[in-house]
Amino acid sequence: MKNTKKLTFDLEKAVQKWKKGLYACDSIEDSDITELESHLRDEIDQLKKEGFDLETSFRKAAEKSAAPESLREEYKKLRIQSNSRPFWHPSRFMPSLIWNTMKIAFRKIKAKKGFSIINISGLAVGMAACILILLWVRYELSYDTFHKNSGQIYRIITEDLSGNTVFTQAGSPAPLGRELVETVPEVLNAARVQSGWTNWRLHLEENYYLSERLAAVDPAFFEIFPFPFITGNPKTALQEKYSIVLTEELAKKIFGDEDPMGKTLLMTDTKLTVTGILKNIQQNSHLQFNYAFPAEHMRQWRESQLDSWTYTQFATYILLKEGADPDKVNQKMMSIIENKVPQIKGKARLYLQPLNKIHLHSKEINTWMLAYPNKGYIATIYIFSLTAFCILLLACINFMNLSTAQYSTRAKEVGMRKVVGARRINLIRQFLGESILLATTSLIIAVVLVEIFLPVFKNLTGKNITFFHSNNWSILIGVVLMGLVSGVIAGSYPALFLSSFRPVQVIQGAGRLGNLRGGTMRKIFVVLQFTFTIGLIIITSIIYLQLHYMNSKDLGYKTDNIVSFAGWGQYESNYHAAKAELLQNPKVLAVCRGFPPPVGTFGTTAVDWEGKDPGLEIKFGAGSASPDYLKVFNMKLADGRFFSWDQAGDNENWVLNETAVKAMGLENPIGKWFSYNGQKGTIIGILKDFHGESLHHPISPIAMHMRGGFFVFVKFNPGSLNDLMPFLTEKWKTLVSDTHPFRYDFVDERFAGWYQTEKRIGKIFQYFSYLTVFIAALGLFGLATFMAEQKTKEIGIRKVLGARISSILVLMTKEFTKWVLTANLIAWPIAYFVGKKWLAGYAYRISLGWEIFVLSAAAALAIAVLTVSYQSIRAATADPVQSLRYE
Repeated sequence: MKNTKKLTFDLEKAVQKWKKGLYACDSIEDSDITELESHLRDEIDQLKKEGFDLETSFRKAAEKSAAPESLREEYKKLRIQSNSRPFWHPSRFMPSLIWNTMKIAFRKIKAKKGFSIINISGLAVGMAACILILLWVRYELSYDTFHKNSGQIYRIITEDLSGNTVFTQAGSPAPLGRELVETVPEVLNAARVQSGWTNWRLHLEENYYLSERLAAVDPAFFEIFPFPFITGNPKTALQEKYSIVLTEELAKKIFGDEDPMGKTLLMTDTKLTVTGILKNIQQNSHLQFNYAFPAEHMRQWRESQLDSWTYTQFATYILLKEGADPDKVNQKMMSIIENKVPQIKGKARLYLQPLNKIHLHSKEINTWMLAYPNKGYIATIYIFSLTAFCILLLACINFMNLSTAQYSTRAKEVGMRKVVGARRINLIRQFLGESILLATTSLIIAVVLVEIFLPVFKNLTGKNITFFHSNNWSILIGVVLMGLVSGVIAGSYPALFLSSFRPVQVIQGAGRLGNLRGGTMRKIFVVLQFTFTIGLIIITSIIYLQLHYMNSKDLGYKTDNIVSFAGWGQYESNYHAAKAELLQNPKVLAVCRGFPPPVGTFGTTAVDWEGKDPGLEIKFGAGSASPDYLKVFNMKLADGRFFSWDQAGDNENWVLNETAVKAMGLENPIGKWFSYNGQKGTIIGILKDFHGESLHHPISPIAMHMRGGFFVFVKFNPGSLNDLMPFLTEKWKTLVSDTHPFRYDFVDERFAGWYQTEKRIGKIFQYFSYLTVFIAALGLFGLATFMAEQKTKEIGIRKVLGARISSILVLMTKEFTKWVLTANLIAWPIAYFVGKKWLAGYAYRISLGWEIFVLSAAAALAIAVLTVSYQSIRAATADPVQSLRYE
């Protein structure tokens, strides 16, 4: 019975059980266990030679090696003692397994320099692009958040629902803020604001500061918005009517090194005393100004009706109590409005907009009273965040592709490691370590690239974006995490895939590994790469074509070579004589008075006409134009005539646009009466439709009249601007006087600002499309290089058998071509959906024809073929003798 026991003793099970006890000891590493197992087996062999049976030999060897508990204590002491070594000895602070992993990783990088450079370059570019985009996103999300009470500040928004349209604006009834403070307990404070306007005549003696931005505000403004003061008291700075607060920059510009406090400035002829100096307003504030004065002055300077409940040319901001429910305040506010202005019930809605939502959620809100550059859109945040993620994922996929492509060269390594006892977890750590090392190297390069290209990116976005200079540790932590996560993502599949090889597969031959799932996954990765690349090319093309369409579309008038300025002095009191003096200059083609081509958003439903259906309600916009208006703006008539100085009564008559006539349902409008806000006259002409605002909005019904018109427009010969401006300046001095400094605008520049945000977005997309193409091409280049190496012998045999270079080129490129064509089938519907969504924001837009998709597919295919062709031609033209000697 004793002999039977000895014969049936299972040594392997006993060793595994002994090792299991060691694995439970956290102070003993995997490499140590492998070494201890080797010593145990050597000791068993020695005892068997001395005559002991297998079971006794194992028991004595295990006792000699000590129990797992004893080994744990010994190794624990060893780890503690090891801390006394110099810091340059890695085993002191780094487990030996990790150090060995790093050494092997360095060797592999050195051995495969080409693939390593491609991997590192692709990841570095992807990370740099991702960091730049996320810096921009972070900056956009930071608007107005620097105020300590930003979560309690709201802006009142007004929706005009009359005329079967929705017109949303940031203006609200002028007395509303004061009423809310007095009657609604949740409202602590309120202030009316107009800000961002330039060309106001602030001056000190003969020095005018026309380019500075104003803020007309109530005294409580600086209590609601705690902009930091350098000198002065925020609570009392604007209590006096004739006071003014300057930013540090403007104070320095006006007074130099003198103390500005108590000094006097002039706004036109009104004296204002400096009562405070602010730190310069941060760029990530939607309220942009260089000086602030009491809003009361606007009663005189702009005839503002600050006590009228129908006057909505000021934005109103309120400060709520902490924890107050804005929805309840909305309800109380609507009750107040409907009580004060009963006629707006059902035709208007007011609600509160949180301060931190203003910058990104005001695309459809008219904010003319709060001018500031680069209004943001929340849709761009989503799009660019997704773009950043996809670019980084694209770079990681690139990495995985190239890593798995090299599996046959590392299959023997995996097999040999497993034969000598390496476990799968050891191999996973090895491959993850290599990828993290590459990712860390890429991250360092990416940070350098970001610092190099950040000034260019800032100029491109128009934002004062900073990187490490922002003193924000969250950025540094985020960048480090990006490197680690990228390394793990990029190395996860190669690690799991390569570590799964079985030694028997390697022994049978690496060639049989070609049928493993690595090839399939590699194809999937390439398809994903080009899906995103093609999608981004298509979306960039759509943005470009829409911008081109908007810039080239006939607006119904011309804006080039027209200068405009305010009609002061004789331009107002004796317009005909002033116009005659301007026309004496042969470079002046035409002169008119009026306003720029009007829009329909500002208007009224108080209109009537001959034969009107009593139940029909239409909102009309109105514009003022003198008889030469059509000549200056090159507008066309569809029917009737335009205004004339020689026609008696034209001062009461009306000219409508085609959209107005269609909305009114009039078949023969000429000669019929029309009334706008009670001003009744005859319809004498129909203008061809024109776009008074951007193509985001449809054309509105417009009624033009001949009365008033504050601006003068001068049409001049192309190329004559340098000679014209001195002439106009001199005429200004004689026709107006020096009390009003001559300031002017070019009409085409004003209209160009409509699409400034879209142009920036399009430009950013364009550059990131280039980067995406670069990353994808880099990955394909690496794969083509590897495939050329794999097929070296095959290409040599084909050439010996008479194959032409062209056939070998087809052999090398056809597989990539299939992948790219497959990517198109996936990318097209996704890009079509995204493009449709983006174009939906425009009332007038391009159609998504098949040409955009086919040309983008052709571009992607050309990029792929050109990238692969270099290595293909190189392989096809190699000496076949050398190819057959390969390996």
